[in-house]
Amino acid sequence: MPQVSVIIPTYNRERFVSKAIDSILHQSFTDYEIIVIDDGSTDGTQNVLKPYMNLIRYIYQDNRGVSAARNRGVQESRGELLAFLDSDDLWSPGKLRTQIDKVFSDEVLSFEGVEWFVDREEDRVFLKQCGSVEWPRCHTSGYVIDPVLDVAEGRYLHLGTMLCRKKSFLEVGFFDESLCMGEDEDWFSRASLKLRFHYISEPFLKRRLHVRQTDPEREECLRSLITVFSNIKARTKGAHQIAHAIANKRLAAQWSHLANNLAGQGRRLEASRAARTAFALEPRNIKRLIKAALLYSNAPIRTK
Repeated sequence: MPQVSVIIPTYNRERFVSKAIDSILHQSFTDYEIIVIDDGSTDGTQNVLKPYMNLIRYIYQDNRGVSAARNRGVQESRGELLAFLDSDDLWSPGKLRTQIDKVFSDEVLSFEGVEWFVDREEDRVFLKQCGSVEWPRCHTSGYVIDPVLDVAEGRYLHLGTMLCRKKSFLEVGFFDESLCMGEDEDWFSRASLKLRFHYISEPFLKRRLHVRQTDPEREECLRSLITVFSNIKARTKGAHQIAHAIANKRLAAQWSHLANNLAGQGRRLEASRAARTAFALEPRNIKRLIKAALLYSNAPIRTK
C-alpha cells in the first residue's frame, strides 16, 4: 500500500491537468498513489490523461462538484496519508519529502506556504488579490498558535498544501458537497476544533490564477459563503468567544455583499432583506442601517 494518496479533482482542465500530475511525478518522495477524479469533464481531459493511465488511478463520475470529487478520492484512497492538489496547480519537488515527517501523529495537520503565478498576461490582474493575504500565526516550533481563530479570521490555509492522516480526515468528516465555495474553509473550521495545525512557510504549492476559476461574485458563491460563515459562527459559540465574534462580522459582511449583488440584478426586495439581515447581525454598524434603509426606500445605494 502507498504511504500517501494524492487526490486530484478535475473538471474541464485539459490545459493544466497533465502539468499537475507531472509535478507529483517529480517529487523526491515517491511512496504515493495518484488518484484523478474526473468530475464529468466534457473537453479533452481524458485524451490528455491517456499517456498517464499506467501511473494514475483514473475515475470518471458525473459532474457533482469539487467536494464530491474530493470525497470520492478519499473513499477510493489506499494510503495512510492524504494530500490534495487542484488540477490547475503545481507542487514543488520537495513538497512531500519536507512535509512527511511533520505528520507524526493522528492529531496533526501539516500545511505549507503558497506562491501564485499566471500563464498569460491577461490573467496578471488576479495577482493583485494576493497582496492582502494574511498568513497563520505560529510558534517558533511551527505550530499554529490558535487555529480556531485563524480559520475564523480567514488567514490563508490552502487545501493544496495540506498533508494529514486519513484517519484524522475521517474523524473531521467529508467535505460539504452542498457548498460551491468555501468548502475547504468549512472543513478547516471543523478540523481546528479537533486537531493541531503545523505550518511550514516555504511556498511548496504553486497556485495558478486564471480567468476560468470560480467567480466569487456569483450569487451562488455568495450564498455558499454565507453558509460557511454561519457554520463557523455556530461551531465557535461557547467554544471561542473572539472567533465567534469575528465569524459574525464576516457573516454580516457577506450578507451586505449579497445585498449589493441582488440590487445590481434589480431584485430590490430581496436586496433589502439581505441588507436588513446584515444590520441585524451588526446593529451598531451605521453603514449597514443606511444601506438597509436606502434599499427599503428604493433610493440609490452609496454605501458598501
